[in-house]
Amino acid sequence: MQQFFVDEVLNINDHVKLDSDILFHLQTVLRKDSEYTFRLCDMTGHIFFAHLIDKGTCIVDDSSDENNELPNEITCILSLFKNDKYEFCIQKLVELGVTRIVPYEAYRSIVKARDDKKMIRLKKIVKEAACQSHRNRIPEVTEVAEIKDLKQYMSDHNYICYENYRDDNSIDTEGNITYIIGPEGGFDPKEYDKILSYGYTPISLGKRILRAETAAIYLTSVIVSRCQ
Repeated sequence: MQQFFVDEVLNINDHVKLDSDILFHLQTVLRKDSEYTFRLCDMTGHIFFAHLIDKGTCIVDDSSDENNELPNEITCILSLFKNDKYEFCIQKLVELGVTRIVPYEAYRSIVKARDDKKMIRLKKIVKEAACQSHRNRIPEVTEVAEIKDLKQYMSDHNYICYENYRDDNSIDTEGNITYIIGPEGGFDPKEYDKILSYGYTPISLGKRILRAETAAIYLTSVIVSRCQ
């Protein structure tokens, strides 16, 4: 069942004016009529069921106590890399359940700070992925961060994935979690040392060198499996 987000608080029997994007998706893309029931998630994270009536308006029929969010807040600080892979990676992180995505301009990022149009596109991808995966919240996408900004995104447990770190370690999922994924080419040693000085703990993802997008999706999957 298709889900959409609305920027208001809903109640049963409300008449809701749908925006043009939602109407286009329902009527033109999905070719649905007034008999089709769809999900609406309001600004408080509650799920409702509704159907179209007329002139782009729907009526709220029922509600649900369904909660598809993780008990932990998960922040992924994702170094910038090539656009198509970056967008794919962000889509999958949202589907897996991350709470916040922080684009990070690492020392070795080939792609540098994104412009407003690209950030709007990323937020659109996040919203669509949240709809598709029946999230109760749309994950936050912050402005592009520099290394000096990384302290403000720290949680109860903070990790940095580093390909040259080989010690055995474990990830503590009792609490909120932040982790940093490096760019194509990995972290610059000085950058890595600076991040460690902030209080981030290095972790290994195994003996093999993973692509940035693979590392992000893999680590998120591991964390989510322990938080469920």
